[in-house]
Amino acid sequence: MNQFTVRAASLATEPPKPPLEKQGFDQARAFQNRVVEWIEDEAEPVSVIRAPTGAGKTATFYELIESRDMTLLVYPTNALLRQQRDRFEAEGINTAVLNANSLEGHGHERTENLLAFVNSYVSDHDVVLTNPDILQAAVQAMYRGGDVMRFFNFFDGIVYDEFHFYDALAASGLLLQIKILEERQHNPKIVLASATPNEDFVEFLEERIGLSVYEIDAEYVDDGDQFRQSVDVIRHEDRRIIEQRNEIATALQEELDSIDSYDEPHTVIVFNSAKDSNDFHDFLHTEYPRVFEHVAKDNGFDTNDEQANLDDTDFYILNTTSKGEVGLDYDVTTLYMEKPFDASAFLQRFGRAGRQSEATVHVYGLGQGPWGDNVDFPMFARQIYEGFDPSEMDHGWLSDLVGFRAAHAIAVREDNWGWFNQELREDFESNIEKYSQWRGFIATVDDEIDEIKNGFSPGKYQSSDKEAKLLRFTRSCFDVFRGLRGQSLSASVKYPRGDRIGLTTYDLTTTLRNYDIDRIEDDNVLVLKPGEDNAFSVVTARLPEYESEPTQYDKPTYEIEDLLQTKIHRRIDQVTLNNQFEVSGDLLHRFFQIIRIVDAIVPSQITTSEYEIDIENDSSGPPVINTRLRSR
Repeated sequence: MNQFTVRAASLATEPPKPPLEKQGFDQARAFQNRVVEWIEDEAEPVSVIRAPTGAGKTATFYELIESRDMTLLVYPTNALLRQQRDRFEAEGINTAVLNANSLEGHGHERTENLLAFVNSYVSDHDVVLTNPDILQAAVQAMYRGGDVMRFFNFFDGIVYDEFHFYDALAASGLLLQIKILEERQHNPKIVLASATPNEDFVEFLEERIGLSVYEIDAEYVDDGDQFRQSVDVIRHEDRRIIEQRNEIATALQEELDSIDSYDEPHTVIVFNSAKDSNDFHDFLHTEYPRVFEHVAKDNGFDTNDEQANLDDTDFYILNTTSKGEVGLDYDVTTLYMEKPFDASAFLQRFGRAGRQSEATVHVYGLGQGPWGDNVDFPMFARQIYEGFDPSEMDHGWLSDLVGFRAAHAIAVREDNWGWFNQELREDFESNIEKYSQWRGFIATVDDEIDEIKNGFSPGKYQSSDKEAKLLRFTRSCFDVFRGLRGQSLSASVKYPRGDRIGLTTYDLTTTLRNYDIDRIEDDNVLVLKPGEDNAFSVVTARLPEYESEPTQYDKPTYEIEDLLQTKIHRRIDQVTLNNQFEVSGDLLHRFFQIIRIVDAIVPSQITTSEYEIDIENDSSGPPVINTRLRSR
């Protein structure tokens, strides 16, 4: 069946609890009352709110803010953070935004600025809005000094909104943050909110971290408060929107011709790749200028483009990517979406349409399913979860990631600071399951690195030995735990985006797979031109310690990762044949199984068909790139 309807949906209602009545609620959705009850009376430190997009989760945060001394709201993207700041300020809530732009300096200076920032707002503000990367930088000792962990002492109310957004590596950081926050307060209230929560995360928090969780679920009923309108779903066999660009552009033109006002967004197009999103934008500018006039683009390429600001733009059509899966609070009546890779992302995208008005959703790449002519929304959500490959976070995997994060946080402090508050070490030793195993592993790797000969110094290994190379490469990969989401190699790029050349920063390896370098401008700004259609550009990368063995980087990321994993496990098997090698082969294999090498290591050199890019990365700051034409 290529077309079916997902019916409108309603939630159970009750008379509002006093805090909600004070906000002006005549009726409250039942789950909102449960949140208020938990904040006021229940003992569990953590609550999980499962409520669909548009159900009113954010309204429950007001009572947390009012009832606690200081509340921290944590959002996965800066765009969502800014949107929520505007919403709270419109309601009279005094907010402060803490992100990378709020802080200056490095090391001790950054720590002082972090603590000064919070101290300055505690007395006269209700809430601090931030991203989890700031918190993780403090945990992993990226901000130097023994006082940095005092940051966590300021907040007794914490919300992690849209917490489904994080992969396993980032989720391990959130789990460690939650444990630290719970330890530092007498009566904390920590909210995990999502329309599509990761149940493996919640179970791990209870079973492995040992925290009690109060679960709150929105209740669907036939005669309650309607929060979703009817949605007509049209399936398309093509997997990519770009393959039907002319048909979609024509439909957009017809839609624009049928309306009188264009300054409010009602149509959204969600691509799986920023490259396709960029190409579609450029295509509209060239071939459909009347449509292009009413389109705004907001994908990852636009995050750091100072001229791309949706707040200052009137538009009817939004062109976006997974960046738009959370936080779009528009009355979306037409949605074009590509099928993402997991059920949670699908429902997040789908949930953007039909929140205020009836809508039509075109889905590209959604195969045959059990849908009938007329299915209710809860049933449709269950069918989506059953129809996608499960994206499970194995508890053993999470346990290793959390344990290594904790071990790495202590190792950095011991190696670089000398003195630090031992409370953190004691907490990790007694409460984090795999901490001791991975702390011992890190220490053994460091000891073996000390056995590499340097000049006339004694040692078991020559610098060029395969053991020495593997040890140094492994040590470099520890840096995947320096931040929340691993390492990336960003570059300043100019790229064609339709009516102008966009200037932004974006991941370099991803960029070079999709664009060719046209020329280099001052300060190593790469000016890009489109690569060949339907083909990756030629890119190879040389990794530290293995510069003589270039790896093809002109493949999808999962293929690159598979290739790197095959190589590294083969090398581990070779090195552990040496009886003098002290590092456990089993733990080496396990370490590389729990991480993605592409997230952990920054190449030392990248080569395209015409350019060579050298990368300097000493871990004390962002990598520095130097680009030159290849010798002929």
